[in-house]
Amino acid sequence: MTAPRRVAILGGGMAGLTAAWELSAPALRDDYEVTVYQRGFRLGGKGASSRGRNGRIEEHGLHVWLGYYDNAFRLMRDVYEELDRPGTDPGCPIATWRDAFGPAHVVGVGERLGEDWSHWVATFGANDAVPGDALPGQGATMSALFERGLRLLADFSASIRVDPAPAPAVVLSASPKAPRAPSSSFGEIAAFVRQTEIAVMVGAVESLRLLEAAVPRSAPRATWALGRLERMRADLLSALDASEDSRRTWQLADLLLACMQGALRAGLVVPEPDFSRIDHLDFREWLARSGAHQDTLESPLLRGLYDLVFAYEEGDTARPRFAAGLGLFLATKLFFDYKGAIFWRLEAGMGDVVFAPLYEALRGRGVRFEFFHRVDALTLDKQRSRVASVVLGRQARVLAGSDAYEPLVRVKGLPCFASQPLCEQLGGEVPDDLESAWADRAGEERVVLSAGTDFDDVILATSIGMVPLVCAELIEDSQRWREMVRRVATVPTQALQVWLTRDEAQLGWPYAGSTVSAYLTPFDTYASMTHTLGREDWPADAHGTPRAVAYFCSVLPDGDAHDPDTADARVRSNAREFLARRSGLFWPGALTADGRFRWELLAGGGLDDQYRHANVDPSDRYVQSLPGSGRARLRADGSGYENLFLAGDWIDCGLNAGCVEAAVLAGVQAANAVARRTPMHGVLGSWCAFETARAR
Repeated sequence: MTAPRRVAILGGGMAGLTAAWELSAPALRDDYEVTVYQRGFRLGGKGASSRGRNGRIEEHGLHVWLGYYDNAFRLMRDVYEELDRPGTDPGCPIATWRDAFGPAHVVGVGERLGEDWSHWVATFGANDAVPGDALPGQGATMSALFERGLRLLADFSASIRVDPAPAPAVVLSASPKAPRAPSSSFGEIAAFVRQTEIAVMVGAVESLRLLEAAVPRSAPRATWALGRLERMRADLLSALDASEDSRRTWQLADLLLACMQGALRAGLVVPEPDFSRIDHLDFREWLARSGAHQDTLESPLLRGLYDLVFAYEEGDTARPRFAAGLGLFLATKLFFDYKGAIFWRLEAGMGDVVFAPLYEALRGRGVRFEFFHRVDALTLDKQRSRVASVVLGRQARVLAGSDAYEPLVRVKGLPCFASQPLCEQLGGEVPDDLESAWADRAGEERVVLSAGTDFDDVILATSIGMVPLVCAELIEDSQRWREMVRRVATVPTQALQVWLTRDEAQLGWPYAGSTVSAYLTPFDTYASMTHTLGREDWPADAHGTPRAVAYFCSVLPDGDAHDPDTADARVRSNAREFLARRSGLFWPGALTADGRFRWELLAGGGLDDQYRHANVDPSDRYVQSLPGSGRARLRADGSGYENLFLAGDWIDCGLNAGCVEAAVLAGVQAANAVARRTPMHGVLGSWCAFETARAR
């Protein structure tokens, strides 16, 4: 019988744990012996969360899952099914994936008019699809893009009709308090959007498949389609009046029409559209070339998209940069491919509902975890063809007699990661900066894993921010590695969580459970997270018990991220400024008569009792998708070294964006590479538009 191959996975974030899950599957269980090496005391990487005082959830930032994250949802559905908590842990309050994730239909952006701000909030209708289910014919074909875009326009127009109508798929409100009736002139625009033109275009796309015929742009059918779209834009613009509703309708319609026209003009007419043709451009730049109006280019719709993906070069909000091909691809996935709900909220912390269950299930499969093992270096053999060794720093030792460090604690019956190492399991003095790349390494034990003795294959699943620190020899050896490190950028981010002693209605926030972006820095994105309070363990104190929870996040300029102390001071200053001067848009009820924030409403006693985090550690920085950078990414099987495979949201996985779904895709592809399978074996959906184009 052949001995199992030993696989060392370096990093316990989503990509690394997904790779471990795939390689420990029943079909491969006898073929691989998997060990995960993790710096510090908890799993999750950028998605890690833990429990602080009063069992409060402390995150690296805002974590919501989008409705098109099929592979991530399938992974978690399988994890919960295998754990079988209803049978094995009947006291656990989150027993199934349905308990862990809840639909979130309300999404919005902030809009500035002069010195005033208002909310533009949309309720996206639910559908019967379940995330993680494979659907026949699912994919990002151009006919689907056009058909769904036109139908979204029709749904939008139906949602703002003056006359009674069936329940719409999209409901928009211009008011920060409640939806209101549109103006009569706006009703005329809506009537236009619903007219026969849309029906004709939808019918043409469905019946003639004109956009998948690979015809040149000069061909009659393509010319006809471009002309129709241009006419729709011109007619909408001519009907524009001064009302707020009219302007917003125009921006949505113009954005969709510009995407459709730009796709035609760029020649994205093959059955699987080649988005890489425009990926060297910034998304806004491409939209401008595609005819988008200046108002649309400056609209909160686009600012919200850039905010949600931290698309600001070096954290400078005056330098928005996001690859156009990826922007178009993600827009189609976000609006047209979601299942169940456009967003899914986590019913507790990311560490609680994702990483703790993954850890428990992987341990049950026999995967080993070596906590307190920081990756310091990968070294090559003399031929520079393979990884010869992995150098680790052992940060702490488990007490003699213990099999392994057990990282989980229970908060109200739910397994969670603690916010500090559980020192009762450890021997000797435990450093207080275990999770910092700049930790003091004096006195640490050096551990060297050798190829052929300790491992056969290595999966590098750290963040790309760590690559220059741990892969110096590979970067020196390989031009491709140097190019990747130079061009695939990261950006520091900042997060703030606030607990308040008044409920959302008292604070004046009418959109419970919503996520709203495109607001002012220093925190441009807000999420109502009050639903998580039931999972925390605050004392029943009538005066200090929180009644509402809010999360905020945004980029942090690189200039403020030189070291953790400087960054933390900046985030604290930003938090004070934001609450004092800009929180009234969300919580008018938290202001005094003269417009000052009522600091006494903060649960726990004040600003320093809230939670903030400066994500400046190399492993915490967000991976960006700058124009043209996708070509510099390496594939899971493209390290250039025989026994080294790559996993993370920084590799070329087909969804080259910083998100959970990309990390899962990368983990699956890394496991497939180790198992000598095709890269997309077992992957749901269509993701290879970028990779396929480069391969041709």
